[in-house]
Amino acid sequence: MAKRFAITIARTLGSDGGEIARRVAQQLNIRFIDKELLSIASSESGISEALFNVMDEKLNRRIFRQSTAAYRGEVYAPGHEDFLSNKNLFEYQSKVLRDIYNQGEPFIVVGRAGSFILDEFPNVVKVNVVASEQYCVENIMDRNCISESEARKLIAKTNKYRYDFFKYFTGKEWGNPLNYDLCLNSSSLGIENCVQLIVESVQAKGLI
Repeated sequence: MAKRFAITIARTLGSDGGEIARRVAQQLNIRFIDKELLSIASSESGISEALFNVMDEKLNRRIFRQSTAAYRGEVYAPGHEDFLSNKNLFEYQSKVLRDIYNQGEPFIVVGRAGSFILDEFPNVVKVNVVASEQYCVENIMDRNCISESEARKLIAKTNKYRYDFFKYFTGKEWGNPLNYDLCLNSSSLGIENCVQLIVESVQAKGLI
């Protein structure tokens, strides 16, 4: 029987972390999870997927100035006053990811605070992908057909949101090397070398 394991990918915008994750999933023939997690959480909870999408990337940033939302590891049921709260949406998303792990199918997840949510489980390889500013800017310019100044603003805004989101919901520092098993610079290593290093890390842990 195949061993149960998961790989989590945190990434700065434009670093090709998502592409690296897709190629790792293809090479290892494992499940790839990104925004699919939000639709599953919506289906299980009965809460509109649109609300999960807002929580994922469009929350009013004033929320992050409040005290950190204490992660409980359990969800509020329908009828509870906090059922539709951002905190409960995060809890539902977390529950779905834990359930997928417990079902035993190996997978790789991009973002979604996966390194924190799955930290309590064995057989998890936590990866952080970054890249030089210029590499990210050029990627975002090409991908979104926008100017250099627009790309720089989008990168700064998105990375700040990801940092604040992670801090607010987990109490941890997004991007702190101590939160990961492997930190990769895709602009210096290249996508294929990053893929190979992740695969080798999975092998080194005896997971495949």
